[in-house]
This record gives sequence, structure tokens and C-alpha cells, in this order.
Amino acid sequence: MNNLREITQKFKTIQGLKTFENEDLKNHCSFKVGGSAKIFVEVFSPDALRYAVNLACENDVPYFILGGGTNVVFSDDGFEGIVFCTNKMNKIQIVSGEENSSDKIVLKCQAGVLVNNLVNFSHKNNLCGLEEFCGLPGTVGGAAFMNARCFNKEMSDVVGRIEYLEFSPQKKEFVLEQKLFEKNCWSYKNSPLQKGKKIITSVEFFVEKTSDDKIAVAKQRASEFMKERVEKGHFKFPCAGSVFKNNREFGAPSGKIIDDAGLKGKQIGGAQIAPFHGNIIVNVGGCSCADIKALCELIKTQVKEQTGFLLEEEIIFVGD
Repeated sequence: MNNLREITQKFKTIQGLKTFENEDLKNHCSFKVGGSAKIFVEVFSPDALRYAVNLACENDVPYFILGGGTNVVFSDDGFEGIVFCTNKMNKIQIVSGEENSSDKIVLKCQAGVLVNNLVNFSHKNNLCGLEEFCGLPGTVGGAAFMNARCFNKEMSDVVGRIEYLEFSPQKKEFVLEQKLFEKNCWSYKNSPLQKGKKIITSVEFFVEKTSDDKIAVAKQRASEFMKERVEKGHFKFPCAGSVFKNNREFGAPSGKIIDDAGLKGKQIGGAQIAPFHGNIIVNVGGCSCADIKALCELIKTQVKEQTGFLLEEEIIFVGD
């Protein structure tokens, strides 16, 4: 990558970008593992992101778009290209609905807004409808991209228009698009944003204005969902939440299938299948990406041998 240093120098002259070299990636993911990125760029605006990604593509430099880092595992060898981090793109605005209206309200969030901050913002403005997502780690961009599902509600149930950069073969560059995707474009842990080369820049959410009395009820519901996350052990150790997708054809959640296979508590290096939940791998200290990957392979192999089911990872391995 002969052009990487030249690109880095250009990034440093562009407003809306903050560039770091040899950045330790374990500081940017919830698993707390991984090597370093050659170039790590904090992005503050969609225009800056579009410029930076197009420059990387023009020079054939590999890149990765990082949000909250709650669903990724970086390679122990790091990433030999550019990591663009969107968590500084964190503005929220009310874009429709009158202050005293009972109509549906639309909140427009830049991709780097933390999901929990969105829930809190809605409650502060007497808006409800996002309570199930209270405590969900990560950003709205990542949650929409993965079509996150929490307590029987999916992102697709509350998402409106999405702005995204998409690669145009005709123009040979990423261009800004905006679309309201039909419900049938979404499915369990799958979104239309995963098809083709798309990079989310903002997401609109449908919420409802409510009274002071009712918002108190909404806040209580949100706190109960958070309490359940805490009791399930989601925050006890560095982790990325659920490791494997659930498959309804298997007849049971992946966590129970792993439990029934006798794997709960199994450990490789610093990676352990959580003693309190079969579908969570935790970093108990000194964990590496290789440990996590080896434990995932062990789980898939033993579950396949015992049940015939092949589990599919939900977490994303980056850089291998």
C-alpha cells in the first residue's frame, strides 16, 4: 500500500476527519481484543466519510467501517488498511411532528449515535416506542445494519428512511442515497443494507409523543429490559453479546442448544463460554482473537456432531 502515507496526509488536511496511526483496536471494541490499525480515522460528518471512503477506494486501500465495536472481533494481527470510526457522527434531531401534536414523530440520528442515548433522548422529549432497545450496546448504524432484535422487537419495526453511501459502478465512487425500505426487505438479523456496498450515515426512527404519566410507564419498561440484560450477565465481562444467531428451524435458541451440548463454561485461552449463558463468549483475561475463533469452531463442531445443526456466527471477525 504505497499510497497509504499520502492518503493519511490528505486526511489530516480535511475538516471532519481526525487521523491516528497504528491505533490499538482493542480500545475500540467491547471484546477488548485485537492488534492495531495502520490508520484509524474518526469521522465527524457524512460528507467527510464520503470523501475519505472514495479516496481509499481510488487507491485500492482496504477499509472497515466501525461503529460502537460491540459486534466485532479484530484480528490479533490488526488491520492492514484504514478503519473509519463513525461514533463521532452522533447528532439527533426531531424532524417531524409539532411540539404539542399527538402524531407520529420522526427522530433522525446520525449513524454513530449510541442506541441507549437514542432511547434516553426520546424519553427526555416525552417520546416512546424504543424501550425494548434500552441497554443495547453499539450504535444505531450498526443496529440497523444487523437488524438488531431485542425482546421480540426488531429495528425494522421502528426504522424509517435510511441515508447511506452506496458504490455506483457508473460513477466509480460512493454516492449518497436515501430510501425507506419495505418490510419484506428485512428478516431476522438481516437487512437490505447488507447487500451490495452500502455504508449507513443516518437512520430515522418512528416514535410517539405521549403524556408525562405515560412516559413514566415507558421509562419503567425500559429499566426492566435493562435489568434483564444485567441479570443475564451481558455486562459482567468484555464480550460481544450473542455469538450465534438463533434459527427457529432448530427448535430452541442457540444458547440452549450449546448448554444442552454440555459446553457451558468451556474455555480456550482467555475466551470462555459464559457459565451463565451458552450463547455468550467472554474475555476472562488475556483473551485473543485466536482464542475466540477457536472456541467458536469448537462449539460449531460439537453442536453439529450432537444435533446435526450448524450454528451461524452473529459476530463479525475483521482482519483475518
